[in-house]
Amino acid sequence: MLNGPILRLGLRSLFGRARVWLMVALPVIMLLLSAVVKGTSSGGDDASSAEAFLRVFGVGIVVPVVALVATTTLINSEFDDGSIIYLLTKPISRLSIIASKAIVVFGAGVVFAALPMLLAGLVMAGGSHDVAVAALLGGAVSTLAYVGIFTALATTMKRSIIGCLLFWLLWESTISSLLSPVKWLSARAWGNAVIQHVAAAGDGKPAVPLTYAVVGALVAFAVGIALAGQRLASMTISEE
Repeated sequence: MLNGPILRLGLRSLFGRARVWLMVALPVIMLLLSAVVKGTSSGGDDASSAEAFLRVFGVGIVVPVVALVATTTLINSEFDDGSIIYLLTKPISRLSIIASKAIVVFGAGVVFAALPMLLAGLVMAGGSHDVAVAALLGGAVSTLAYVGIFTALATTMKRSIIGCLLFWLLWESTISSLLSPVKWLSARAWGNAVIQHVAAAGDGKPAVPLTYAVVGALVAFAVGIALAGQRLASMTISEE
């Protein structure tokens, strides 16, 4: 299903735009903040503080912003500048095009969000706890879900950047925080649940079971790719 040339083209497109600096800046800020929090802590429960920080800033901000920037750079920008026409004229499966781009976006999310969360966890809690590994896994699960959701929105909405922002700010950051049942359909809650289950450092109860969080992210990714591939297959060159 994956296409090698599209993977390479996606990497060049992603790292050849100025938006990549935002993806670089966010993990740097997170690492600096983690060092500041560690340095100013009063010697309490470092693992619990690290878990809370990584859930709020890592999964809550860094993961969705990195996923949004990478997705809109690889997909939305090509629709805006018309370069998607080049791919539509090639005898390549539309699903393969979307899946290849989504894998690049997921890889960017792991590099610029999940791995920095691992490092931030090591800075704050050290290697004696499972917080760092939990942050890596939670960041990867949340990234996977966001990539699927944002990919579907980027291909089905006219103003996809606004749509992705509204989804993140309204559904993920606001509604899911106010209404507990919504957490069962929240990429943020899934990532946080993985961190809580694996780290087991905080007092709070995970919103959803671990297995459900992982399966939910996989389903969101697969459904998002399928919807985006179907949308791309229905497009014509004249429509673009």
